[in-house]
Amino acid sequence: MRLGTLLLGSALLTQVAGAATQFLGGNGLFHTWTARNLEPGQLGVNWHSRMWSGSTVSGPISNVSQAVALTFGFSPHVELEITPMLYQDLNFSSQGFITYNAPDDVYLRMRFGNYQMRLADQPLTWAVMGSVRTNSSKYSNVYLEPYNTTSNELSVGTALSWFSNPLYPLEGPNAHFNLNWTNHNDGGNSALNVFSDVTNDLEYSLSYRHPGLRWEFFTELYGNTFLKKPPVTAYTRANALWIQPGMTYRMFQGMSISAGVDVRLMESGPELVVLNGAPRPAGVVAEQTRKNDEFPEYYPDWRFALKLAFTPSTAFRHVDTFAEVKPESQKDYEMREKIGVTEREMIDWLGAEDQSAEFLDLELEKIRAERRNAEKELERLREKLKDDKSK
Repeated sequence: MRLGTLLLGSALLTQVAGAATQFLGGNGLFHTWTARNLEPGQLGVNWHSRMWSGSTVSGPISNVSQAVALTFGFSPHVELEITPMLYQDLNFSSQGFITYNAPDDVYLRMRFGNYQMRLADQPLTWAVMGSVRTNSSKYSNVYLEPYNTTSNELSVGTALSWFSNPLYPLEGPNAHFNLNWTNHNDGGNSALNVFSDVTNDLEYSLSYRHPGLRWEFFTELYGNTFLKKPPVTAYTRANALWIQPGMTYRMFQGMSISAGVDVRLMESGPELVVLNGAPRPAGVVAEQTRKNDEFPEYYPDWRFALKLAFTPSTAFRHVDTFAEVKPESQKDYEMREKIGVTEREMIDWLGAEDQSAEFLDLELEKIRAERRNAEKELERLREKLKDDKSK
């Protein structure tokens, strides 16, 4: 309870607002990183799809985004990720007959995680991360999507995770908090404008997961708040707050599918205007304007999100991707990730007389080595004390 209060308080202190980091890979949820990295040599593949549709007197309107996150555990504390956006609807954001970006922008991410700490007498895992959104799409500033520019954007942030069962994280409830700062790099070409007079915002998320053997249920609360608003020509100038309930089904040991519904709780920003039956950003229409009652202003009221997660074997790490999901296989899977052997293999190894003797000899030798090191350090301190007294 104390931990939940602490995390919720931290989230509220960042202010209540809008669109957080998206299309995450690795051990993350839809909008929240966990501080737990992939194991060294492990590859994670996450395919994302997010969609919304509605109707107007002018006809149907929809918005679809698709991306794939490729994440690799480089070392126990370093994780690398590349996330190309495969498809993005443009709606009214383009000119002429082009109605989508394919491909869209690319995220390059690095995370330093799996670090342990204690807070309020609770064991926590923490991480720091950085990412760059590289502009590789034909059109930016997309209606109904988080604000982005034609420049490369920089984000830095931190993640804090609590696991009720730190030894087997997937077996017990867990909670996660993220806080990120994003520089949209829209201040001009001058190097002096990179960190001054640019649009920047805080993005945050708070999530809770309750895992089971095959089914996992989760809830994410996420949003952002602009520290400096985008220019008046931007479609998305609003702070918004979302909640996403969802569930995950584990089909195999290394494959799962997740679904969630983003429900917008609030948004705040200057009104959009309408020109020729379509919404236009404030500040770009010279003639008389009216409030757009037919189209969403900044974000839709809801969005449906889908994710397919796949963990294949690599040249560096074997994974039983299509193994059956059952209690012993789950624990064996996590134990092999941590120490390289399963629980049964460890019991069999210790149960063998020769191996048990070998194991005890190794442990005794470790104790002897530690004692020898302690004796050497004590002798060094004695010599130093003698030298100090003789001076």
